[in-house]
Amino acid sequence: MSIDQKYGQVSTSELDSSRISYDSSSTLADLNDLDDLDFLAAKPFPPRPASRLSSLSKAFKTKCIWLIHGILLLTSFTLFMLSWALQSSTVRHVQRYSAWSPAAGAVRYDAVRYNVTTKNNRFVGAGSEVDQAWREISYDMGDQWVPKSALPKLQESSSLLVNHPQTGEEGYRVGMEVFHQLHCINLLRRVTYKEYYEPLGGEFGKGPEALQKHTDHCLEILRLNTQCNADVGLFTFYMVEDDPLAWPQLNSRHVCRSFEGIRQWALEHSVGNMELLE
Repeated sequence: MSIDQKYGQVSTSELDSSRISYDSSSTLADLNDLDDLDFLAAKPFPPRPASRLSSLSKAFKTKCIWLIHGILLLTSFTLFMLSWALQSSTVRHVQRYSAWSPAAGAVRYDAVRYNVTTKNNRFVGAGSEVDQAWREISYDMGDQWVPKSALPKLQESSSLLVNHPQTGEEGYRVGMEVFHQLHCINLLRRVTYKEYYEPLGGEFGKGPEALQKHTDHCLEILRLNTQCNADVGLFTFYMVEDDPLAWPQLNSRHVCRSFEGIRQWALEHSVGNMELLE
């Protein structure tokens, strides 16, 4: 018996057929694997973990935001402290260089350029509208009230006793000099427009002698006040064609107490007027 017969000889055609069969099955398997890959590709991939660089960037942004908040907070606090310090300094200045007044805390200082133009000026002239403008700055505030403990600070021995309109506490009726001075200026304005105001009566109906005394009184009040405050601000001069004399430039700069703040304080502490407006 030959060896080929003993172990079974495999023909070449069988080997080729087997190889083809194996290769075909392998190819099908490979195709199945490709289908699996397409299925996996159709699924959404899970998010990739954040890199270390992006984490550092996020932390840096967070720190920047907190730093900005801190700077803004510090700036606000600094401005508040400066405002408080300036106000405290203003009050000390007023208390040191002015007569005692409970309105010292209402004083503010502003840089102002005077406007001496009389055209379209609501305080110039005669008539009901001009009278109303003057009333707003000289009469409507009325008088004010201070407690009994304040009288020694005024270096006065007595004043009219009145009850506070809100609390009922007994104290003294007082007035603010600025409104008295404005009242005097208003009187001088009306005297210069006597032809309009004399027929209306009032002060003009008391006779020329009484009117002259009131006018002289107001002139003296204004003289004393002008000398008391002694404005040391400067004004310049300019020349006008065909005029040999120099003209003063009176639209000059000044540092003034803010009138509106004082006026509001007076309104808030008003106890009315001593007399009716004539």
